[in-house]
Amino acid sequence: MRRGLIIGMLLLGCLAFQAKAQPFTHPSVTAYLQTLIEKPVGAICADVDRLIDSVGRQKPELQSKVAGICFDFFTDSPVMGHDAVAVHIADDWFLNGKLKLENEQLYPILYTYAEFNRSSLVGKSAPALTMDDPQGVPVNIRAVSADHKILFFYDTECATCRKEAPLLADLLRNYEGERLSFFAIYTQSDREGWERYAGEVFAGIDNPNVSVYHLWDPEAATNFHKLYGVLSTPQLFLLDGQNTILGRGLDSEALAFMLGGENARAIQYKNLFDQIFGAFSPLTINDVEGIADAFADRSRHDAGIYVEIFTHLFNYLRTSEESPKQQGALYVAEKYIAAEPAFWSEEFLETTIHALTRARMNPVGAHAKDLTLRNRRGRLEYLLEGRRPYTLVFFHLLDCKQCQEELSALRPLATDLREAGIKVKLVYVGHEQEAWRKFARKVPCGWVCLSDFEGTSDMRTLYDLEYVPHLYLLDNHGTILAKDIQVAELKQMLPLL
Repeated sequence: MRRGLIIGMLLLGCLAFQAKAQPFTHPSVTAYLQTLIEKPVGAICADVDRLIDSVGRQKPELQSKVAGICFDFFTDSPVMGHDAVAVHIADDWFLNGKLKLENEQLYPILYTYAEFNRSSLVGKSAPALTMDDPQGVPVNIRAVSADHKILFFYDTECATCRKEAPLLADLLRNYEGERLSFFAIYTQSDREGWERYAGEVFAGIDNPNVSVYHLWDPEAATNFHKLYGVLSTPQLFLLDGQNTILGRGLDSEALAFMLGGENARAIQYKNLFDQIFGAFSPLTINDVEGIADAFADRSRHDAGIYVEIFTHLFNYLRTSEESPKQQGALYVAEKYIAAEPAFWSEEFLETTIHALTRARMNPVGAHAKDLTLRNRRGRLEYLLEGRRPYTLVFFHLLDCKQCQEELSALRPLATDLREAGIKVKLVYVGHEQEAWRKFARKVPCGWVCLSDFEGTSDMRTLYDLEYVPHLYLLDNHGTILAKDIQVAELKQMLPLL
């Protein structure tokens, strides 16, 4: 009934437009597109074509605008598969010259979107891809026999990847179903970092239903970025046994639901934990510890339930972006996992102890380790020198999407940070010298850009930099006030400094 009402209102609007020669409005077009979202992609494309064509007959000067609105709507749609509609609009209305964009500077963006999406749309046959495993043996993904295939494109220093990877590993360990092949595809060229990370995160997947392949292409010779739209990481695909793409742009939660059955158990736990922890506002570390203790008291009578609860609880807490939950992961690891090794598999215990070791580096309340770095002029500078009342240390990479998002959120706070007496130091942990120099010229006035291209600072040993961004807030004595925080948390802290 509601859909019919919306369509009727839109039709009346179109009739009024035809009678009074008034322009289409953005809300009316968007309202119509909303009525299409439950249709199959082919039907949506046909309806959108009819809309754009009818506008062209009635008001040609509006046709490009309406087509642009349609393109934006389906690129932003949360419904999986709608990117195919956006590619259709790009190809059939703009890139073929039929219509001109109102802003011609957007053509490169439109072209790139279409080029990096058209080969890996839902319903298409997955592009051929052959990559090397750690021993240099080529693996043809399409030729591997399995009922389902998962492709996980990741970077070891991508913060989102590092949160998704343990959840995927947990899903694979507990997977129940037909034969499944998991392809963990490393997108960078640091072999040592890749092998170390793969051994830590994906170890112990001893499941007869699952085959795990570790692959890479350090020279990008396979063109995987374009074939699978890997403009950023992570990217997660699900294929069927005939290599048809069933899902793309997934996360571990969506993947678990698509695989169905017992594989959705982790998601059920996540929803349970979200409800429990969401009842506390603001959430404190004491709240997290109390909830963990309550789970322990109520599950100790059954070792199987106890292990299941705390496996999921630990993964939930350590992959959270909230500081109290991250601290709670350490509490759970120390009190309920590392202290009771008999309950856990050797692989899970090793992962937990490794996470504890990293988290104990430069803990809150300790004096931060100093580093000898170089500034943008190439001069040596100590990380802890020249402190104001406070120092914000921001470890980052240039091609890290989350680093870019956090930095974009930090820039508007430049004045507030200065007034609060906070000196900002951006520490680049990558190796692209020329790109870093260009970046350093564009940061707000007063911010310090530091790097270590010679690798002499030993920053990765002294700081927990398994992923970035990593933000530390220090006082004027170099004491760590906050660790691994987000800019949103920092903003809330400013009035309290």
